[in-house]
Amino acid sequence: MQFFTTAAALALAATATAACLEQPPSALGFPINYDITPSRSDAVSFQIPAGAGGPCTLVAKFPAGYPIVSTGADLVNVTALDGPAPGALVGALRFRAGTTTVINSFACRDVMAYELAIAQGDGEVKFSEVQGAGLFMEVGDCSV
Repeated sequence: MQFFTTAAALALAATATAACLEQPPSALGFPINYDITPSRSDAVSFQIPAGAGGPCTLVAKFPAGYPIVSTGADLVNVTALDGPAPGALVGALRFRAGTTTVINSFACRDVMAYELAIAQGDGEVKFSEVQGAGLFMEVGDCSV
């Protein structure tokens, strides 16, 4: 009986840690072309599957050499458009090839939407979201 209980506990633990979903943005098609300037922000939203465990972690992932245009003041603020604190600054980052940047983690909701805007000054950030490069919502424990 002790063996069965221990084996069952180990199996459940493996299932729980292996639960990870990398959710791309909601879009009608790809690529999604972002062009963020002081006068033009961009938005990104994610549809989270019903019953998805948490947390939901917003990340920017770009392979080495990925083409990103970044000029001038290129710090980008990420602001919540919905959820418990619409309008709240949830992170800031510079988009760079060869990096994975965790922007923030949240309790999962059905739809999660964010605005991307130049933080201050005169700058521009342009990139295309394609499979494996861009903004993603990691649902569950994706740290393994």
